[in-house]
Amino acid sequence: MNQPRTVRELVEWLVSSIHEGVWLPATPLPPERGLAQQLGLNRSTVATAYLELQARGLVDRRQGSGTYVRGDLWGITPDWPRYMERAAFRPLAPIARQIAEARQQDGWDFSEGDIGSDFWPLDTLEHLLADVELKKVLGYENPLGLPALCEAVSLEMKRHLDVDVDPGSVLITAGAQQALYLLARGLLHPGDTIAIEKPSFYYSQALFQSSGVRLVPIPMDKDGILPDALTQLIRNHRPSMVWLNPTYHNPTATTLSLARRHAVVALCSTWNLPIVEDDAFAHLRVAGTPQMPPPLFRLAEQSSVLYVGSLSKIVAPGMRIGWIAGPRAIIARLGEIRRQIDAGTPGLVQALAAGLLASSLWPNHVEAVSHALRDRRDAFHRALWGFAGLGATWTPPAGGLHFWLNVGGSVPDHVRLQWAVNVGVTYAPGRLYGADDGFVRLNYARLSPGKAERGLGRLKDAINGEAVL
Repeated sequence: MNQPRTVRELVEWLVSSIHEGVWLPATPLPPERGLAQQLGLNRSTVATAYLELQARGLVDRRQGSGTYVRGDLWGITPDWPRYMERAAFRPLAPIARQIAEARQQDGWDFSEGDIGSDFWPLDTLEHLLADVELKKVLGYENPLGLPALCEAVSLEMKRHLDVDVDPGSVLITAGAQQALYLLARGLLHPGDTIAIEKPSFYYSQALFQSSGVRLVPIPMDKDGILPDALTQLIRNHRPSMVWLNPTYHNPTATTLSLARRHAVVALCSTWNLPIVEDDAFAHLRVAGTPQMPPPLFRLAEQSSVLYVGSLSKIVAPGMRIGWIAGPRAIIARLGEIRRQIDAGTPGLVQALAAGLLASSLWPNHVEAVSHALRDRRDAFHRALWGFAGLGATWTPPAGGLHFWLNVGGSVPDHVRLQWAVNVGVTYAPGRLYGADDGFVRLNYARLSPGKAERGLGRLKDAINGEAVL
């Protein structure tokens, strides 16, 4: 129904919402004042509606506590809280939910992890789409993926990374996210321990919790993880795997140095530990910066590394094309698991991705994004100087999509985030990635320089507590 304007309409809307499970038994309804502001109603209208719900036996009104859906209404809806409590996947952390909700509002969003629609190669994709033979791509595909795309990924890894990969050692996934999920669920067991960087994108993910896997952090500095610390961690915890994001690391944008890459590969070889190399940002080098070091996948001669790549960052997030490259037996097993889950990434999208990678326009797109990233990074860096007055520190990234700021101070991340949301700005606090309070991850690529500068001005005031509403 339309947004309620009268007591009667509000009562009908609330009753429907309770029956549909929007508010579950034994859970509180919104405070009268808050719901009135949300719907643009008088508080007295909401209070009257709540009294009507109480008269109908749907809610309990508790003095000093609020209005609650009655806890004995499971004849109306299933016992959903019991199901959710028992589910393997846990709810979003409160701070992650806060960010997700804020993204739905108009304003300045620095929290996302994509390049934004200005960079999408729409004309090229539309042209390639016209050449796709639908009859060949609308059936069930090879468990490893469309052969043409596996071949194209193999050639791209040779061109971009100087790595020779057999197409039969490539598994196509629905983005890097699904690749990581397959690795966690397919190769790890409840109780296993994995070593990851701290901070890390993985701390924000529920996939390890759902697998019953324990994370142990590897300390980092400006050159990536510390090999000596990894050595001590292996001795103390005997992890089953080491998961790393060594190039344009998320969230810090650091790149593991070549010397440390060699040290990590040698160390894991000594302990017979496999490595998962998450290289989703590999194509996002800022023009004019040094070429990235060789991937661990190349340095380890592929025998002990599972490499995760993606087109979602360099093309568009909705492309949902990623891949895993590694030993053929492991790839075949992961392909079987993948087929049991969803029977494969849609062939139409795979064909489009294969055409893009094989197109003569593909290197031009990568180069154009590289130069555009330089322009936006430099403009963002200039706009950030207002934060220097707050004592904030940062290093301009050589690649990837993010600035990583240390704004310090004693204000908890969730409080600062709310201050920012109040003025229309969303960002990703460091706490989300396992860092201490006082760190901020900002996407510099999604917004135009002018809009980003205005948003950063508001964020500076919010972080400094000057714009608290």
